Amino acid sequence: MTTIPETIKRNMIRTLEHMSLSSPRIVFERTPRAIRYESDLPHPLYNRVIAYEGADEAGAAADIGAIANRYRERGLPLSWLTWSHDRDAAELARALEAHGFKHAGVMTGMSLPLADWTPDVPAPAGLDIRPVRTEADFAWLEDVILPAFGLEGEAGEVFMQINKIAGTGEDAAFRHYVGFLDGKPAGAATAVHDGETIGIYNVATSEGFRRLGIGSVLTAHAVREGQAAGGRLAVLQASGMGLNVYRQLGFRDDAEIGLYLG
Repeated sequence: MTTIPETIKRNMIRTLEHMSLSSPRIVFERTPRAIRYESDLPHPLYNRVIAYEGADEAGAAADIGAIANRYRERGLPLSWLTWSHDRDAAELARALEAHGFKHAGVMTGMSLPLADWTPDVPAPAGLDIRPVRTEADFAWLEDVILPAFGLEGEAGEVFMQINKIAGTGEDAAFRHYVGFLDGKPAGAATAVHDGETIGIYNVATSEGFRRLGIGSVLTAHAVREGQAAGGRLAVLQASGMGLNVYRQLGFRDDAEIGLYLG
């Protein structure tokens, strides 16, 4: 039986694989020990080891060196994730630091069972949440998420191209939503449908509309839509800033995800 932490990890892997398949500039690779992708874009979001496990200490050291050199030889920054529920997570973290990787932060993997979940989230008066379907809709989505995530230039252009491709069509895996307040795009969220698991991504609020609870309302809306489509579990990865927001919606802490840059 798959554990909740492993379900969170698998949802992230599948989401990032969807993103890779939506861009010819990104190459996704699965090997017996590593799941990773690389691109020609000099941004750590587009060059990442999502998961690694299975080798002894000497084997891990050799693998880390070989993988890191692939990116370093091309002058590309590399991000590497560790998962607290993996058997050798602590040893992997030490090996990464020994190879020059720097610990850059922690995310919390969270989950929310949906069988009996009923949202009770007060929305700001006048908030209008719309699904993203047309070119004009994607322009509103872009106005919210690129500034919030600090994505500029090619990094931002490719991010939006991926989200358009993965979020277009009746059977699209990505379901995007934008919330409008006073006629302006105020927030966004994306639900990635993966069987009975609904992954929540791209939660962002525009500057000038923060601290109004818009992120909570959009997250609840994306989860509720996934629940109505047959989802039984919602998962996400939260930064420290978003932890309490998601806990108030009913999400619980399940895993610690370490971020290393090198």
